[in-house]
Amino acid sequence: MIKFSFKSILMTMVASLALTTGVGAVGSINTHADASSKNVYDLSEWQGRLTNQKAQNLSKEVPFAILRVQYGSSYSDKTFNHNKALLEKYNVPYGVYSFSRYNSSASAAKEARDLYNRAPNAKFYVNDFESASISRKHSNAATAKWVATLRPLVGSRKILFYSYLSFMQTYASKALSKYDGYWLASYTKNEPSVAHVLWQYTDRHYSSALKKKVDASKLRQQESWFLGTVVNNDQNVQNKQGNTTVQPAATPKAQTANVVKLAANAKKAKVKKTTAKKKAVKKYVKKAKKHVKKVTHHKKKHVKKVVKKVHHKKKHHKKYRA
Repeated sequence: MIKFSFKSILMTMVASLALTTGVGAVGSINTHADASSKNVYDLSEWQGRLTNQKAQNLSKEVPFAILRVQYGSSYSDKTFNHNKALLEKYNVPYGVYSFSRYNSSASAAKEARDLYNRAPNAKFYVNDFESASISRKHSNAATAKWVATLRPLVGSRKILFYSYLSFMQTYASKALSKYDGYWLASYTKNEPSVAHVLWQYTDRHYSSALKKKVDASKLRQQESWFLGTVVNNDQNVQNKQGNTTVQPAATPKAQTANVVKLAANAKKAKVKKTTAKKKAVKKYVKKAKKHVKKVTHHKKKHVKKVVKKVHHKKKHHKKYRA
């Protein structure tokens, strides 16, 4: 979500490496969602301050928006309070996210509390964890601490986890099941098959309301799921082609558990492959040793035979001279 000049290049490279998820080949970036699939924008100071007109236009263009509140605990987004006030004025629902910079469980808890204190009226909350300031060994515990700290403060409101797939698998696969849903970042032509409630598919979607290109995500749950106005799991769910089919939606925990399962299977497959390689190498080494032993034994036998022959010649020569 944070804007660096290399963002789209990085995300495309990451997506191309996620082969275990069923992601299709990377093609040109799709900047327009299907007509049957609503777009949601995430906004920060990089998109600037909203005006009354832009906020009013947004109310007709998106079901809700997602605002950045902070970069870690120490940095507050310069436009958050201003933009929040305008969205509230024109009845545009909003969720909020924190770009995570925690380096321990304690700092993760602080970031979560600060997010809530700065945005107590948000419809839902997001842990945007895409750049590690913590070791792999401790990242899952800290990520779990983040949601555990926020949970009693927000009640039944949704708490989401945002990241691209390979980063999640490396740093947060165990903690993911603690969250209500996964907001997947993948700038690919084809939608990944891994379970998610939102798919951020581009940073180049043109917004008519804002008159600029923005990050855009497709809903994979009804908007009411995010806004907390329904509890029924039987709802219309958008499939990957953008068509609407009526079917029971998986519960958030079931969805996140599915992601964790995929990550675990990928790890098992890797271990199995490594074990097979080790066995093959061991077998080859054993065979090579056997061959060396055979060759050495043959050489010793040959040398012994030559020595015996030389000894016979010496004996014969001595006999002849006598």
